[in-house]
Amino acid sequence: MLIVEDEPNIAEFHSYYLKQTRRFRPIGIAGNLAEARKMVQILKPKLIFIDNYLPDGKGIDLLKEVTSSKGAADVIFITAASDMDTVREVVRCGVFDYLLKPISYDRLKDSLDRYLKYTSSLLASDNANQRHVDELFNFQSKNKQLEQFPKGIDELTLEKVKIAFEESDAIFTAESLGKVIGTSKTTARRYLEFSTANGFLDAIIQHGKVGRPERVYRKK
Repeated sequence: MLIVEDEPNIAEFHSYYLKQTRRFRPIGIAGNLAEARKMVQILKPKLIFIDNYLPDGKGIDLLKEVTSSKGAADVIFITAASDMDTVREVVRCGVFDYLLKPISYDRLKDSLDRYLKYTSSLLASDNANQRHVDELFNFQSKNKQLEQFPKGIDELTLEKVKIAFEESDAIFTAESLGKVIGTSKTTARRYLEFSTANGFLDAIIQHGKVGRPERVYRKK
């Protein structure tokens, strides 16, 4: 499996996770489109993780190239791109799954488990009946029961955080975000740090005129 991700920490998290599985092995990490294209040509991966925002372009361009080529690899899109235009275009390109950052690794496990069932089903017969076709499409539907996050992080509050940062120029401190999403400063900071660690937000130090420097967050 090839990982296309320009954030080294996130790429290493993906790689480490894959190494813990029995059926998946990371064969390379590409930090930009140019590297990814060379690795796809040389390594010929069967499955690729692709981030959309890369230093030299967008991952969706690589997705189009990969899915339209002979012996195409399957793709799991892992990105902070939440706009419906991107989602619609990626789905049209035939992506296997679409995961929004910050991701739950239980959600990723569900995706990989379904991918194994999907590939096994493809190899099971030379011809398909309607039941077989229905199964193939159902393998791309996630199991909602497996959507889990680390202790102290719940999906509803995390969604509130994502909504708060929808404005392109939105900047929050833990205190100001807490007021917006209705939580304490401590809770807001936990979600901000989780989102930063998973590549959804950037954390920067802002120096004010009075008092100590303040840690503020903005969407990547």
